[in-house]
Amino acid sequence: MRKSKYKLSKLAQAHLLKIKHYTVSEFSQTQWDSYKNKLLTGFEMLADNPSVGITCNELFQNGFYFPIGKHTVYFTKENRFILVVAVLNQSQLPQKHLRSGLLSLSKGKGVVI
Repeated sequence: MRKSKYKLSKLAQAHLLKIKHYTVSEFSQTQWDSYKNKLLTGFEMLADNPSVGITCNELFQNGFYFPIGKHTVYFTKENRFILVVAVLNQSQLPQKHLRSGLLSLSKGKGVVI
């Protein structure tokens, strides 16, 4: 059985840190831990089943999105993994928040969230 594989862009890492800070300050560390697990489980599901993503090539080449919790995950399908490009609140307009971040998109190596 193949282990699901995903990577986080630097932009996605920054989004997750903002989500963490907001959740901890407005709710609690326990709430963040629970929501983080929901997001990470969602990333793994997308890595195992990338075809569930909805095409959004108008935003970026080879782009897909999928809602997880209160957020929408934007990703690309790569050869052996998915690249999580961004994690936006569902009320945020992707056209506004993705354009500048995608200009400097690079693959992240990991972040402690």
